[in-house]
This record gives sequence, C-alpha cells and structure tokens, in this order.
Amino acid sequence: MHLETKRLIIRDFNINDLDAYFKLKANPSLAYYAGYKPYPDLKTAKYRLQNILMLHDYYAIALKSTGELIGDINFYKDPIRSSTDSFQLGFTLDVPFWHKGFMTEALRAFIPYLFKHYSIDILTCVTMIENQASKHVIEALNFHYDGIIRHYKRLYTGDMADCMIYTLTKNEFERNE
Repeated sequence: MHLETKRLIIRDFNINDLDAYFKLKANPSLAYYAGYKPYPDLKTAKYRLQNILMLHDYYAIALKSTGELIGDINFYKDPIRSSTDSFQLGFTLDVPFWHKGFMTEALRAFIPYLFKHYSIDILTCVTMIENQASKHVIEALNFHYDGIIRHYKRLYTGDMADCMIYTLTKNEFERNE
C-alpha cells in the first residue's frame, strides 16, 4: 500500500524502518496513550516489526520530503462490535510532530482508502479521556462521539483508563466526502 498527501507518505513498513520504529515505540509518552509498555530494546522492536511485516493492517507514516518515519496507523476488527463489519483505527505520531496537522492529514487519506478497499460499515476510534490531541484529530475527521467506556484499557502501569469512543459509519463518510 502506498498513499501520498501534500507532506506525507503512508506505506507498508519494511525492515529498514527498524531503528526509527524502535525510537517511536520506546517513547514513554507515546506508549502511555497507546496503552503498551515502551519497547525496552531493539530486539523487542525487531520481533514486533517482523510480525507487522506479515500483516496488512499496520502502516508507516513518513515525511515525503525526507522519508523519515514519524508515526503509524493500524486497523483491526473492532472488539466491541464483533458481529458487524466494524474496525477500530489506531494511530501514533512522534512527539516533535504533534499539533502540526500531520495525523489529520494522514487519516484524511487513509480513511477513504479503508472504505474503498475493505468491507467496512463502521470505523471506531477509542482514545483516553486525557488525550486531547487525539480527540481533536478524531473530531476533525467527523467521527461521532458515542460516549465514555469506563475502565476500557489496562495501561502497562497497571492502572485502568477510561476512554472516549467515536464512530464513523460508511454512510456518514460518504455524505461528508
């Protein structure tokens, strides 16, 4: 898969991304909001990246100007709506690129790709209540706020996080396109 926007390339990961992928996944700020433990070493990152290379649901976000890996986007079967064609969308962006419109730009290209190439009725985004940046991105993409799910995610610290859930149906997407 290969998508381009004004400033970004959204593409499949490759093994050459290992060092940049490790840097991204070792960052405690990113890991906290995504709900995983920061990767402790390159070996862990390599193992995970090798698994990603076999899947078709996890993509790299790179700067078009330099090729630098700055984030990722993934999607997977929605665990809440398992009896529908519903998928959950996840994304991570490296801290130096926050608040510059990069993730909104990436998702504006990626979401149409998903609806066009996959049988999806509903896209879901779930974010921790305190993650205001992700909330802003999700709302800018016309997702509907459905409410709060208490104790939705167990963090690597052991704490439970309350999360906001947002949805975008295929019909809503087509009306807004």
